[in-house]
Amino acid sequence: MQHALILINPHSRNGSEDALQEAIETLKSGGFEISVKETESEDHLITLIENYEREDGVIVLAGGDGTISTGLEAIHKYQRTMAIFPLGTANDLARSLGVPEDLIAAAQVMVDGKRERISLGKVNNHFFVNVAHIGLGVDVTRELSSDSKKWFGVLAYLGAFFKAIKRNKSFKVHIKTDDWQNSSRAIHLAVGNGRYYGGGNIVDQRSTLVNGQLHLFFIKPRPWWQLLLLGPNLRDGALANERHIVRHSAQHFSIYTSKPKELEADGEFKTTTPVEFEIIPEAIEAIVGDIPTDSGDV
Repeated sequence: MQHALILINPHSRNGSEDALQEAIETLKSGGFEISVKETESEDHLITLIENYEREDGVIVLAGGDGTISTGLEAIHKYQRTMAIFPLGTANDLARSLGVPEDLIAAAQVMVDGKRERISLGKVNNHFFVNVAHIGLGVDVTRELSSDSKKWFGVLAYLGAFFKAIKRNKSFKVHIKTDDWQNSSRAIHLAVGNGRYYGGGNIVDQRSTLVNGQLHLFFIKPRPWWQLLLLGPNLRDGALANERHIVRHSAQHFSIYTSKPKELEADGEFKTTTPVEFEIIPEAIEAIVGDIPTDSGDV
């Protein structure tokens, strides 16, 4: 019988107790032996992962993207198999892994047992799985509150975006890879490892968690009302020519700004510029559903 340790973040429960219990029963019926722990802090979550003794077991992170991001380094270090019960607002990693937001359906994904080794991003020695931001993305995160996400869900991101773009300022950025470099003014820069961010926006139509590439884009300065016109391109990760959006894919990026800028990844502050990005292909094993595929030919 396979063992699963379910680590629940009690502060990010987006769903009923009944649904969670039904999901646990689905796992038991599917042949899993279950242990459940509520996490008390980020350090407690990491300690529970470090002390998990079932090397062939599965660690189920039950929470939002922030909860998952907190556990990444320990999961990678100890090479644990990861699964997800999406309990957050955005649940972008769940989308990238093809895991449904419905908890019972997410449990069935675990029972089905499809596994993939997925990549992780690393920025100045900090792990991330979805996307890292400089500029507008950081301002959007600051505008979000726990209450707004609780009451308005994904729509809270849209409201925060409208507030942030009206006061966002541009910055000078220089980007280098092995075969490409670019210097420009920008109002927003993002580097994605996963496919989704911000409640379902696509980083890049080519982005997946299994293609071994980081996908960068930045937005050149525009009046706030013109930024709204870029919304569909940004939402869909469109590759069509758009002179105000610059895109590039690589395994490594060096990024410098004229003044130090805060960088957030997976919704959490990580470091300040200058930054070095790298990708770690096939970094951890995850239980997945139908992973969205590269649609760069669309």
